[in-house]
Formats: sequence, structure tokens, C-alpha cells
Amino acid sequence: MSPNDHLSFTSFLDNILVDFPPQNPLVFPSSRSNDEISKNKRVISNRESARRSRIRKQTHLEDVKSKITRYKTVNHELMNRLRSVNRNGQIFGQENQRLEVELVMLQEKLYNLHNLLEIHHTLMLPSSTWPCVNNNVTQNQLSLVTLL
Repeated sequence: MSPNDHLSFTSFLDNILVDFPPQNPLVFPSSRSNDEISKNKRVISNRESARRSRIRKQTHLEDVKSKITRYKTVNHELMNRLRSVNRNGQIFGQENQRLEVELVMLQEKLYNLHNLLEIHHTLMLPSSTWPCVNNNVTQNQLSLVTLL
């Protein structure tokens, strides 16, 4: 490399730096600005779409929370009603057992009365011996009445 070459290279660099930034850049403003405009529109559209999506998601979440609250309330009410039905079922079961015992006792009394009537017919007691017909009540008649 000769010293003249060095000067020419240096002057070349000086010329480049003097013209930097170029006064008339080779830019295609119409195509680049349309691309930029399209890109900006897409960015704005995407942001708006994302915002609407967040709003829908928030609305859905609030709806689900509301349903959960309602279902918990209904479940609590149903549990209370179930407890009440179970308590009433136990009470009615106990009452039913008591009535069954009473039924057996009344059936036994009816059976005993039926037997007394059969004995009465077989002995053919006169109707005057019954206390309701005659005021003269004997000891045997009293014992028969107390059995009833």
C-alpha cells in the first residue's frame, strides 16, 4: 500500500462521513408506511381482542363464583331439611312402635272379651246377671268388668 493509497482511502472515508446520514435516503415510504400501518392496526386489534377476552374471562369467573355461592346456599338448606326429615322420621318411628305395642295390647283385650262372650253364651247366663242390666253386681261380675 502506497502513501497515496492511504490518502485516497482516508478521503473516501471523509466523504462518506460528511454525507452521513445521507440527505436523500433510499427509503420507500409508501410500502414501509403501509406495512407499519398494517402492523400498528394488528397490534391495536390484538390488544383490543385481548382486553375483550379478559373481560369475558372476568365475567365468566364472576358468574361461576355466583353459581358456587348459590349452590352452597341451596346445599345448606337441603342439608337442614334432610336433618329435619330424619328427626321427624325417628319421632314417627318411635310413635309407630308405641302404637304397635298398643295395638297388640288392644288385640289381646279384644281376644279376652271375645272369649268372655263365648263363655257367656256357653253358660247361657241370664241377661239379668250383667251389671248394666241389674244394679246387683257380684264379685265375679266385678272381676269380669276389670278385665275389660
